[in-house]
Amino acid sequence: MTFSAIPILLLILLLAFPSQSVSGSRDGLLLWFNVVLPTLAPFIICTQMITALGGTEMMMRPFGPALKRMFRLSLSGSFILLCGLLCGYPLGAKLCADFLRRGDINEKEGAYLLAICNHPSPMFLLGYVQAQLPGSPSPLLLLTCLYLPILPLSLAARRFYGIDQSPANAAPVIPAATKISLEDAISVACETMVIIGGYMMLFSILSLWIRQCPLFPPVVRAILTGAAEITTGVNGLCSLFHGKKALMPVICAVAFGGFSGIFQTKSVIKGTGLSIRQYVCWKLAHTGLSCLITTFLLSLPAR
Repeated sequence: MTFSAIPILLLILLLAFPSQSVSGSRDGLLLWFNVVLPTLAPFIICTQMITALGGTEMMMRPFGPALKRMFRLSLSGSFILLCGLLCGYPLGAKLCADFLRRGDINEKEGAYLLAICNHPSPMFLLGYVQAQLPGSPSPLLLLTCLYLPILPLSLAARRFYGIDQSPANAAPVIPAATKISLEDAISVACETMVIIGGYMMLFSILSLWIRQCPLFPPVVRAILTGAAEITTGVNGLCSLFHGKKALMPVICAVAFGGFSGIFQTKSVIKGTGLSIRQYVCWKLAHTGLSCLITTFLLSLPAR
């Protein structure tokens, strides 16, 4: 089957299952409107304004030296990593692509950053994922399982991409201020959010088809749903697994980011030369490390 046949197959499925398609579309757009839009759009607008008005250096004064020593990044790279950690999918990848297009980071640093900077935000983890999980696990547990793997991944990615081990040789790059209005920043945010909403809608339809498919047992349906789209996937996984059993599959789904997150990332890095295949490999490695850390922490005796 060629790639051109895939949308034809999807169209046939949409026509064959109209009620499920409408329901899945509505669920995806409601999740986008209620969860993703309010948590991500303000951050996109703010980061656009900060970089355009030359505020990167001012913002990074408290954090830049530590991030530079720990991750061997330039000032711009440190800003991308910090925003990627705080703001969530796919802003880290978008900033990486934007800075690379402007020449504020080089291709090597851009590839290295893409491996470590694109993650779910703490707001999403603590505001949505924790609320969905049975028993509301500790915020520290969630943050540790998802963010601690960044440290060993950064070491592996530095070696893979040949990043200089000496922070003194990583000269800071300060993006030049450019004229931009608040309306321009909002326009960029809207364009990005529409792309994210479109992918969430399509993958929510796919998730609903999977959940209602009688060919798979419930466990397989829940896992496939989590692999398709994390927002709807987390809800499905928490509905099937109970107690602490829900934590591991949810951590795996959130660490991987879902195929919806991969397609969102692919759309924002288009035309930069950054490899989506390498990005997927790093996400799989991150998922594996998150699983190991989760297993270790759950094995510790409760106090």
